[in-house]
Amino acid sequence: MRCIGGCLTPLLILFGCLTGQSQEPTFKTQSKLVVVPVTVSDKNGQRIWDLKDGDFLLYDNGQQRKVTVEPWGTYESRISMVVVVETNAISQAAVVKVRKLASLVDNIIGENGEVAIVTTDVRVEKSQDFTNNWEVLQPAFERLTATGETAGRVLDGLDAAVTMLAQKPEGRRRVILLLSEGHDHGSTAHPLAVLTRAEKENVTIYTVNYSSFLTPFTVKATDLETKGDGKFSLLVAPVFTQLALLARQNPGKAFAVYTGGRQLGFAHEHRLEDDFEEVATEVHSQYQLSFAPVADPKPVYHELKVEVKGHPDALVRARPGYWIGTTVEQTQPQK
Repeated sequence: MRCIGGCLTPLLILFGCLTGQSQEPTFKTQSKLVVVPVTVSDKNGQRIWDLKDGDFLLYDNGQQRKVTVEPWGTYESRISMVVVVETNAISQAAVVKVRKLASLVDNIIGENGEVAIVTTDVRVEKSQDFTNNWEVLQPAFERLTATGETAGRVLDGLDAAVTMLAQKPEGRRRVILLLSEGHDHGSTAHPLAVLTRAEKENVTIYTVNYSSFLTPFTVKATDLETKGDGKFSLLVAPVFTQLALLARQNPGKAFAVYTGGRQLGFAHEHRLEDDFEEVATEVHSQYQLSFAPVADPKPVYHELKVEVKGHPDALVRARPGYWIGTTVEQTQPQK
């Protein structure tokens, strides 16, 4: 769906109705290079290698743009990633699994990459600043602990992670890995504000979800440290009308779709390991396309389409669009 000009106001009304938030976002002008990580595979799912600048066609609202292409693997050592972990009571079983996986996170960021950790329950905390030091990273994961809180401020955690990544040089690959039950419990950030900021800062969001009902049965009772009943208060995050149902089911998946990432899920520890390895494989095999957007002071959403010459059956996955002219920001409610 192409959404330009007057389509924006109905979208904001839709957000307010579905989320129950009375605050109206405001817009802050901002313009920068648009970065589009692209995964290319054949019809059998095998990656297609050795593509170059002339092999890609990128269309911005139907208009072809001249792009710069970084071949796969050339920026793998420039990855900055924030792992956002939901640590409330309903996440206790998942946290037990996540503690053991520092080595897999290390595989995602590569030799010269860096990772930080943000935890979210009733609070959003930076439990570990950016590091590529294994002797710091491993203990940071082992210290992760589920609390007895019922809140799980996933959107606020994502917003904090975007802020941290925005401070990194533009040449770095910016990634968020969200480990969450899939619903939001108590955030104050506006969904559209978080999403547009992520897109403006060229952040790709990968979500790894677990079932709060299934996962506890895959962990020994002695491993669980806290008890708590989670009350589900779904915060919907649709960007367009056709994403309303998706966002009702899983806001994290909606964010992954609109930033060009992926949504994965696990119940058992070995499946979580597979998910981490899948993210690592994808991040290190992507091409990175970039172009300068046409200046526009109005809040306009641009659709993106990427094609590969000479590969009519290629499966191409990339972010479906970007906001130009503005960043949506939360306005505090008037008292």
